[in-house]
Amino acid sequence: MTANNDLTARLDKGEIIFLDGGIGTELERLGAPMDHDTWCAVALQTHPHLVKDVHRSYINAGADVITVNTYAATRIALRNAGIEDKFEEWNRLAVQLAKETLAECDPSRPVYVAGSVSTFASSSRFGRSWKDGTGELKLWFREQAELLVESGVDLLLIETLASESSVMSAAVEAASEFDVPIWVALSCARDRKTGELSLGVEESSSQSQTFYAYHEPFDLALDKLVAQGGYSALLVMHSEVDVTQPAVRSLCNQYKGPVGAYPNAGYWQRPEWIFVDQISPDDYVAKARAWVDEGAQIIGGCCGIGPEHIRALAQLH
Repeated sequence: MTANNDLTARLDKGEIIFLDGGIGTELERLGAPMDHDTWCAVALQTHPHLVKDVHRSYINAGADVITVNTYAATRIALRNAGIEDKFEEWNRLAVQLAKETLAECDPSRPVYVAGSVSTFASSSRFGRSWKDGTGELKLWFREQAELLVESGVDLLLIETLASESSVMSAAVEAASEFDVPIWVALSCARDRKTGELSLGVEESSSQSQTFYAYHEPFDLALDKLVAQGGYSALLVMHSEVDVTQPAVRSLCNQYKGPVGAYPNAGYWQRPEWIFVDQISPDDYVAKARAWVDEGAQIIGGCCGIGPEHIRALAQLH
């Protein structure tokens, strides 16, 4: 049985699968500099040993899936930084570093490598809206997915943080051309005017409100995504912990395949993550238990969630 078929079989049996936590924020914790345009992707070139250290920490913490450091290695982000020629090199290198680390750790359990196909720098959060045309974006998503699959990832993780549904749809359509499992992750926030869950993102803390964007009602975006198909799991990503449970409930109500969650803690002040209002590992497990009770099978963390949180998730077994 191939690795991706094995992962699918485990989900079909109802097992809980543990994702890793934040990659970029853990690199920042370890001292890797963050770049204004390419955020944590630059560490692939400047600090590859730290990229491997992050993967190793999550493998040792019990993650079943580690995510390669390609979230910010999109063609548009590298173009904005003036280093578009690094696109193929960095995406292939990210997979190489993850697979090297996995071979060095030689865990006694299966660990799968996920390739992040991201909408980073292609949403209105970064100053450009693609609502009126996503053809070029689809080509970029497809080539990133192709590079990751050719380099040996076991699955593709489509990370659509802060993206309009049209951008999300283009990414899913592009990635679904490849013969590996496709997991799609979307963010949500509670609209401050209506109180309803929305497709979008809010990053706030007890100290400041840094960013929020609401694109459309969350359930409406889910309706579109479920109708589109072309993937094997839906997840809530990079959302406030307190909105994750109702978002998971919506996913489980509208989608009959595997569902998951990996929220964040803190907020982004470009290009760095601000580690405030951090949630303890034990409190995170208590929240995650509620997501599992709602029906989630894939549990991990996004920005601000580290190896200690992933290690604590073992209590969910």
